[in-house]
Amino acid sequence: MMTSTMDAEFSDASSNRSRSPTSDLSSDNGQPMERKPKRGRGRGSGRGRGRGRGQARGSRRGRGQGNRGQLQEVNRENRIAQLENRVNSMSVDDMRIILKQIAKAQPSFILNILDNSNVGNGQPAGPEPPKPDQPSWCSCSNCREMPTQQERLCCKRQPVNCHSRLPDFQQCVLDELVLELAIRYRNDFLAQPEDDNYNRCHRHAAYRQYILWIHGYLGAGNRRVIPSCCVWRIRDKYPDGTGQYVGFVGGRLG
Repeated sequence: MMTSTMDAEFSDASSNRSRSPTSDLSSDNGQPMERKPKRGRGRGSGRGRGRGRGQARGSRRGRGQGNRGQLQEVNRENRIAQLENRVNSMSVDDMRIILKQIAKAQPSFILNILDNSNVGNGQPAGPEPPKPDQPSWCSCSNCREMPTQQERLCCKRQPVNCHSRLPDFQQCVLDELVLELAIRYRNDFLAQPEDDNYNRCHRHAAYRQYILWIHGYLGAGNRRVIPSCCVWRIRDKYPDGTGQYVGFVGGRLG
């Protein structure tokens, strides 16, 4: 009897160990229920896979940006090549017509063309003999000596194309009506009183007109030195009674 009882207990224990953990769970109708997996393991593995996929997308995006940059460079080179081919296929008469149209639409563009133009019978203009008072750093033959090294600047044009001798300079920089309108606009914009000194206010307005004509609007504190040839052309038109001039002052409101 003792042996049979122990065999029965051993048999019950074996059957309990062989039973699935899910077999203890049952629904109301007696059917076994499946155990749900732990959420921690599933969520962790999912996030890991998601981060990996995000990095792959980022790397593909970087490659796409590089391809777009290369495509833009190719397009730019193609545009330049097409432009060169069109210019090379044009006749001399067509080029002259287009240059005239450009000069009328954008007068400042003609300044670069004048530097490469020929004078006379199709021959480049030779260097003119220097004037007695011409500084060594002047190439346009119209500069005068300046008090500071910073102001010793030439327009670097051929004498016939010197900025101070161009018709546009007379119209845009020296014309009294143009300067009067510029002075009124500036005084109204900055709420400044009128300057009673006629020559001084017109001289300073002419300086600003030259900068706007050649360089465009530079903004407050961004100032450029005006070539000596143009400075003295302005001063000759609107001189100071005592011959005392302030000169270039950097970093001031234009």
